[in-house]
Amino acid sequence: MKRKNFSAASAGACCGAFLAFAAGCSGANISPEGKDWRLAFVQGQEGQVIFCSAEYTDLYPEAERADLSCRAENGSLTIAGGKEEYSGTYRETDRDKGAVIYTAAFGEKACMMVCSLTERTDGDEWTLVLSSEEYTATFYAD
Repeated sequence: MKRKNFSAASAGACCGAFLAFAAGCSGANISPEGKDWRLAFVQGQEGQVIFCSAEYTDLYPEAERADLSCRAENGSLTIAGGKEEYSGTYRETDRDKGAVIYTAAFGEKACMMVCSLTERTDGDEWTLVLSSEEYTATFYAD
């Protein structure tokens, strides 16, 4: 079965987190709040990229295109794309100098979330990773 669009159910399923640490930044300044997050890609259980934004279609030509945004404010998390929107909650569970770890929930689906300032060759970039047993979604801040 070929998926045509990244549905709200799929968006909820890809919530949770993956640990992504960045060296040399202060954990006190790391937060998912106040940023406009855009989806980069979604990976399946075996690490294959199954959805990606237009920016990554050349790297992942087999992946379905998905244009999603994510917003985190005051413990509320919203993932939206097209006409669909999925709401959840999050709370901080751990922090160090490179990342902040959260638990998140979308309805009955509990998951993890990590926010970090990722060091890249072309400069630092805010990264938000959500991961469940089924999916791992990576968002970058605009």
